[in-house]
Amino acid sequence: MERRDALGAVEQRGVVGALGLHGVETGHVLRHQQVAESAVRNQVRLLEQTDAPVEPLLLAATDLGSFQQCVDETVKGPPVRELPTPEGGTQLLWACDPAWTDVPPALPPVLLADGHHRLEAARRLRRAEPGAAAGRLPALVVDHRRYPLTLSATHRAVPGLDLGRAVATAARVARVTELPAGARLAPRSGTFVLTGGGRAWEVSEVSPATMAGRLRFVPPEWVELPAAISDHVLIPALCEDQGVPVAPRYTTEPPGPEEVGLILPPPTWDQIWSGAASGAGMPPKSTHLGPSLPRWPLA
Repeated sequence: MERRDALGAVEQRGVVGALGLHGVETGHVLRHQQVAESAVRNQVRLLEQTDAPVEPLLLAATDLGSFQQCVDETVKGPPVRELPTPEGGTQLLWACDPAWTDVPPALPPVLLADGHHRLEAARRLRRAEPGAAAGRLPALVVDHRRYPLTLSATHRAVPGLDLGRAVATAARVARVTELPAGARLAPRSGTFVLTGGGRAWEVSEVSPATMAGRLRFVPPEWVELPAAISDHVLIPALCEDQGVPVAPRYTTEPPGPEEVGLILPPPTWDQIWSGAASGAGMPPKSTHLGPSLPRWPLA
């Protein structure tokens, strides 16, 4: 599979296949994000209720190993399918030589970029029904070394918050500075942007005492991560002050003008790889890695 932009430049290239669930147990698949139990249960129900292929997992390989030869040879021929992408580019699909699927070579370790809840749900079903549940999931393994994935944050919109009171509460636990109208809402590392009603405030220098008190139950590797600070420090403080449930809506786009929410800075690739290697991972909904498939090409 190859994805090209509107000018024909390659944005992404990889191999579509089926990932064996045992790859997680062997340490072959590195997971960088912790899962939320409610989201896993939703995915379990989805897998139980449909026979259609789920959206493929997105895996990033810094080395495609022997599959690199397969990719290089395959893209020399004509694609079997070409589809438009929402950005005005194209998504192309080739059929590999059957020899590569009859005896597929082993891949080096890969990073699970998207699909943590789907993978965990499939593992649970497999353990519960070893003979009935599928032992593989569709997956796209992309060449992350030549065509790196994009990395951005997942933001939070918090229903029910009063904007004025939220700003006042944030000012009690952090430094809060209103941003000028029309300012670019892209927080620097270590800062957040509180938004609502068409206005925005930079939130920085969160109180160390507040951080220590609210982050004492999370893995120590998380204490400087934006998603942990937003979900365990800032949002609970804002909600508790107003008696509002701590139930943020997660979004890859900044919260809308009618919503009160937090825009997060993205983590770094070093943080992602470190979390995957240590096993601590990242807090749920920390990142948005892409581009993901605009269409499942085998539907």
